[in-house]
Amino acid sequence: MITNKILEEEKLMNILHPPKVNREFKITIRFQKHPIKQVDQAFELAKKNPYFLVDGEGEGDSQRVYASFYPRDAQALHELFDLVDNRETTRLYLNNKAVPYIQELWLLLMWFYTIK
Repeated sequence: MITNKILEEEKLMNILHPPKVNREFKITIRFQKHPIKQVDQAFELAKKNPYFLVDGEGEGDSQRVYASFYPRDAQALHELFDLVDNRETTRLYLNNKAVPYIQELWLLLMWFYTIK
């Protein structure tokens, strides 16, 4: 499980040494843990991810769940995204940055890694 400290260090390395850190892109899904079955399934799937983080305290809307995926993990990303893509609180990040058109461009690129 990734911690806030590791995430902050990774963000700092992205700023200080972008060519070294960004050799391989990573997509992070953030969703809020609502008390419904589909999000509970997503939470269990995200917990299996080595880059899993729960931010916030308490239950429900105050908890944000993060899971990051590299191209080699594209199938797991696809499964998780299918569960949370219709939630208005779901956000996507590219190398820990919010970028325009991430769902239309970068996520589509990631789906090519699921083709066998």
